[in-house]
Amino acid sequence: MKGLGTIEKEDAINWSLSGPMLRASGVPWDLRKVDHYECYDDFDWQVAWEKEGDCYARYRVRIEEMRQSLKILRQACDMIPGGPTENLEAKRLNEGKGSDAAGFDFQYVAKKVAPTFKIPNGELYTRLESGKGEIGVFIQGNNDVTPWRFKIRAADSNNLQILPHILKGHKVADIMAILGSIDVIMGSVDR
Repeated sequence: MKGLGTIEKEDAINWSLSGPMLRASGVPWDLRKVDHYECYDDFDWQVAWEKEGDCYARYRVRIEEMRQSLKILRQACDMIPGGPTENLEAKRLNEGKGSDAAGFDFQYVAKKVAPTFKIPNGELYTRLESGKGEIGVFIQGNNDVTPWRFKIRAADSNNLQILPHILKGHKVADIMAILGSIDVIMGSVDR
């Protein structure tokens, strides 16, 4: 895997790569550090990155990301305050059908847009770091319960576009190692 599918730092930036693909090419860019979102600034962790830009560097970045994730989880567990806990699912079952949690608003969470609020006029773009790279989310509201336009851009599509460029000069047998190091979910590419 060493020396296969090497992506130079400039190429990684020019091809708009993100996540482990970008970080394995010598760019220590992680939106959790750059955008300071959620509570990631409360934890002691480092951005995993390598300089070589090859398949092995991408592998090492992903392994180090797992180590850093465990480090974050251990710190988060230590920060959980003591005291009694509440099992909301058990509470809902004990209260039966009269429970607030059994109401209409709670039944459809994550299945469709909850009809309890309207999305105001305007548009918003935000980004977040996923295991594959940057996910972009665009929403355009028209003062209705459903958005006028909603688009999610996963990192897989951008990361896959460089494949023909990095396959040049390699053997057919190397294709699977290179493609595997890109770590693409084809469902995210088909949009």
